Amino acid sequence: MFPARCVLCDRVIKITEHGICAECEKDLRYIEEPRCYICGRELDAFDEEYCPDCKAKERFFDGGFPLLHYVPPVSDSVAAIKYRGKKEYVSFYAERIAARFGETFGMLGVEGLVPIPIHKNRLKKRGFNQAGLLADEISGLTGLPVLDILERRIDTIPQKTLGNEERFKNLEKALCLKTADMEGKRLLIVDDIFTTGSTVNAAAKILKAAGAKKVYYTSICRA
Repeated sequence: MFPARCVLCDRVIKITEHGICAECEKDLRYIEEPRCYICGRELDAFDEEYCPDCKAKERFFDGGFPLLHYVPPVSDSVAAIKYRGKKEYVSFYAERIAARFGETFGMLGVEGLVPIPIHKNRLKKRGFNQAGLLADEISGLTGLPVLDILERRIDTIPQKTLGNEERFKNLEKALCLKTADMEGKRLLIVDDIFTTGSTVNAAAKILKAAGAKKVYYTSICRA
């Protein structure tokens, strides 16, 4: 009654196509090597180690593993998850993240997944937290536990209206930790989109302040 649909074009697909039709598969633009050692952004040359942003900004996270470039039709697909309730798309992206980076997460000694929270007002309106759904799916595929330890106590204004420094300060005030003891932990922040990195950076700073040894992130897209 509810056949699987392609995550990009939303057409009904064959069971053997696993979440995406053969035609749309070619539209997936993966972030390839060389990548920035910190944020995972795709670089132009292999002799580069860091992207301009990571050279210029203080980063509190230790590495990034974004899956895809934030361009259409993937950006439209991610928007459909958030604003059109296409929660079923999350499974596909989680599967690709686990397949591409699961072994790396194990080698890094990641002990838990930390989804970026949304404020209770948005959760009530939307009905779900897309980062939480993504973390749950990755957990089921990798065996890593989901640690629901971050809380958004302030319903922040839209980040697109702010500069980079303002975004970071805005989020640092908005996020808080439910538990104070993360001593020696190796954690992986999970979010749907990495744009300027302000959200992940603010979360990583809080986790590091609580004693986390290493903090990484993964996301469906990297702008």
